[in-house]
Amino acid sequence: MSEAGFNDDFLEKELFGGDDDGLDSASMDVDDMMLTGQSMATVDTELASATEDADAATTGNGNSAPEDDSRARLERSRELLTAKLDIAMDDPPGELTVLHHPPRALVGLVDGAQRCSAFEVVPTISLVNPWQIYSVTATPNMRWLFTGGEDGYIKKWDFNSTVNGKQLLTLGQRHSLVDTISKGGVTASYWDHTDVVEGGVEMLSPVYSMAVHSQALWLVSGMKSGHIGLWSVRHDEGRRISLLCKHKKPVSVLRISPDEYGLVSGSWDRAVLYWDLNTGRLARGFAGHTSQISSIEFQPSWFSEHNKASQGSEPVSGEASGGEAGKEFDFQTKGPVLMTTSIDGQCLLWDVRAPKALPHPLDTPKKTPPWATSACWSRDGKKIYVGRRNNSIDEYEFGAGSLPVRTLRLPQNSGPVTALAAMANGRHLVCASTDNVRVWDLEQPVERRSTVPFQVIPGHHGGTISSVFIDESSRFMLTPSGNRGWEGTSNGHHLGYELTPVA
Repeated sequence: MSEAGFNDDFLEKELFGGDDDGLDSASMDVDDMMLTGQSMATVDTELASATEDADAATTGNGNSAPEDDSRARLERSRELLTAKLDIAMDDPPGELTVLHHPPRALVGLVDGAQRCSAFEVVPTISLVNPWQIYSVTATPNMRWLFTGGEDGYIKKWDFNSTVNGKQLLTLGQRHSLVDTISKGGVTASYWDHTDVVEGGVEMLSPVYSMAVHSQALWLVSGMKSGHIGLWSVRHDEGRRISLLCKHKKPVSVLRISPDEYGLVSGSWDRAVLYWDLNTGRLARGFAGHTSQISSIEFQPSWFSEHNKASQGSEPVSGEASGGEAGKEFDFQTKGPVLMTTSIDGQCLLWDVRAPKALPHPLDTPKKTPPWATSACWSRDGKKIYVGRRNNSIDEYEFGAGSLPVRTLRLPQNSGPVTALAAMANGRHLVCASTDNVRVWDLEQPVERRSTVPFQVIPGHHGGTISSVFIDESSRFMLTPSGNRGWEGTSNGHHLGYELTPVA
């Protein structure tokens, strides 16, 4: 049995596909999959053209590497198109809200955070919770913090009181923690995370994912059944307003769109869905993954640039300006880009404006296990970091092909990299593995052996970190412990850190 209580055979089938739904990536028959005819025809045309160009180049000068790369990319894109999205779309569909509403204004960074050479990271807080925490979210001003996990409850924490030390840890609670941790989490309230199952019976469900509105008006949560709960927070707290019922298996990732009128969800059923929260309808489905969805992130640079240009007054360009069906991903796009990863190591980039355009796959390097539970953008949106099972992090450059530009390797026996987060100065990356939490200096050359390119942050050791959460102002960081329903064990420590820029 796994740590989360699943049968090992069941877990293996869930992670890497099974015979019951015909989507096993090892035995996929592309001729039997549902496909958009126009997209397939366009890809076939592009493949034929790439083949002719490669043949011509080989005949002319014997060098066909660029054409071969182009053909290989198109072949991979064709395989992505064959993935079946076994979910009924709404008719009429919802609105892709991010294309019609400006993004909300972001909280300003703490002084010096963007230009500092380093951060002083000091653990000071412990959220006392005997259960694994699968998900954590907070309001941008860090007034309220929310956690959820395997116990089936959503807990609301008063973060201001926590940071100010209104509740100190007892000597017994501090015994297994580092000396700097003395503040205990102040619980404001909690409520049952109930789901409606067959027959209308309400049952507690583990909280696999969460996201909260910037003003804490409402909160969304992912359930084991595949339902997404919409909860009232500020008024009539804990009341379930609605259930969004399209996914068929646990909802592992939830991301509110930057305009806060939409929601992107990812599930163990391998589907990524965009919801219009004004109507509760599906606006778009992203079909391409062959395993459970592990992370979803919008490219941050586009929204920050748009926010500065429009000052929140203009909508973004509409869907009509998106790419053509079956065309390759356009790295020159001025529209919103979505990054999604699945636990089998896939990482795909999507142009949100173009519903029929191909995603761009970021390839897993050779000799690297096909596995990824976490990925993140750099703060400027120019690079992507993907955590791997073999204690390494692959760094990709946006617009520089499909292979990583370099690989950051942690010490041997560090364990899988389960959580990542980029820091505000663009120079440091927080990476959590089984043994420790580290802050990696990205300006240090990987090949250089004379210096250690990372700093170990005390607090965690020997447990799986479910996520690394850094608030928008870069003043605080949270590292809850939990396996999100996958493999790994929890050390029972859910820690908070205070970040101080160092000039």
